[in-house]
Amino acid sequence: MARRQIFSWFFFGIFILLIYLFYRIIEPFILPLFWAGVLVLILYPLYEHLTKALGNRAGVSSAIMTVLTILVIVLPLSIIITTLVVEMLDVYQGTKDQIEVARIASIVGYLKELIPITFLQKLQRRLGIGDIRPEEAVLNGIGIVSSYLFKQVQNVAKNLSMLVFNFAIMIFALFFFFRDGRRLYEELRYLIPMTNEQKDRIFGRFYDMIYAVILGIIATSALQGLIAGLIFQLLGIAFPVLAGVLTFVFSLIPMLGAIAVWLPVGVYLLFTGEVFKGIALLILGGVLISSVDNIIRTIVIRERTKLNTLFLFLSIIGGIGAFGFSGIILGPILFAVFVSFIEIYKVEYTRVNSRKADSL
Repeated sequence: MARRQIFSWFFFGIFILLIYLFYRIIEPFILPLFWAGVLVLILYPLYEHLTKALGNRAGVSSAIMTVLTILVIVLPLSIIITTLVVEMLDVYQGTKDQIEVARIASIVGYLKELIPITFLQKLQRRLGIGDIRPEEAVLNGIGIVSSYLFKQVQNVAKNLSMLVFNFAIMIFALFFFFRDGRRLYEELRYLIPMTNEQKDRIFGRFYDMIYAVILGIIATSALQGLIAGLIFQLLGIAFPVLAGVLTFVFSLIPMLGAIAVWLPVGVYLLFTGEVFKGIALLILGGVLISSVDNIIRTIVIRERTKLNTLFLFLSIIGGIGAFGFSGIILGPILFAVFVSFIEIYKVEYTRVNSRKADSL
């Protein structure tokens, strides 16, 4: 075995070991570093304009952008989360102590009038069950949901110190990513053993997907949640922040969307005598809340990514399952990079194989 080959095996063996050890060191900080990188990537054009306006003083502009990011994005988000926790506790306590069984029973009785009694009797006989008691099912369902919400609040409270620590790491990383981001990007790009055209294809896909997911999905869902919360507040409907957050979450899910929040609430208000609020919510929900999704998201995603919408949403759902909330961005990014590698394979390797076949 040649001396150079032995050196190569030794070098790459040690190098892989060092990569693994370095990963173990930064593993606890991956998520805050990831979100800091995403924020910097989105806001970097604004940072460059600010740096030029300040006479290329990168340190000053990085500090200003870090403070602005905290004030404009992170601080409002923290206030929303705090208010959400309070509302979730109110929902749990109200559900636990003040459920009006008779009121729910009257609603269910009204629904029974819409369903033929013979149908319910046939259903009971076929399933081999006793009397169907929808009010009990409703109460049990509400209890399960409220208990789940309360457990999530408890988990957040238990992990509060870790959340504060991750938040501090993210803020700390923001400054250095703004200041040194361009240099880190160039070094990473240089280390990739590909042609400049292939690198441009991969990084172009990467940035386009970040742009599409942030503006086309997350920002659109956030706008829907904001509109829903404002409508609930203006109409005097309880728990507007919770309604806004649920609208945001359901808007991320294909085939559901914001309608999964405002439609059931609107129907419930109609059945409970709040006719004006119910009609207003149904109209505003269809005209304002859901129209945002149909217009903005479709335009941004299709024009920016040129990717199959079905696989894009599947990558979001799969990403959430694999990586948690960060999978909203990580899933589509991995999908975009995967598509880029397929395109490079088609250009580079199928062309080579075709030339070999032609030469034969």
